[in-house]
Amino acid sequence: MTTLHIVRQSAFTSDDFAQCLQVLRNNDVIVFIDDGCYNLHHSLINTIDSAAEIQLKVIEKHAKARAVTIDETQYSVINMSNLVELTLTTNRVITWQ
Repeated sequence: MTTLHIVRQSAFTSDDFAQCLQVLRNNDVIVFIDDGCYNLHHSLINTIDSAAEIQLKVIEKHAKARAVTIDETQYSVINMSNLVELTLTTNRVITWQ
């Protein structure tokens, strides 16, 4: 069962991202939006097991609005339409806010 995790808060100010990582499973998808984009540069991002095949995505406009640089070799850049599509194609959606 694939879960879409929408992370809206920065790990610099909230423990939501840390809680998300505790329930993360193989093949889940994480989308960083709003202040969650800051997590691209938080040390917690390095704790995600690369063997778990977790998809990491970021809303481009949200990251740019916060001057967060995106390493496109690590993260897929998406827009809000793509996020809506993900909500329809995954089994569950959890918003961390």
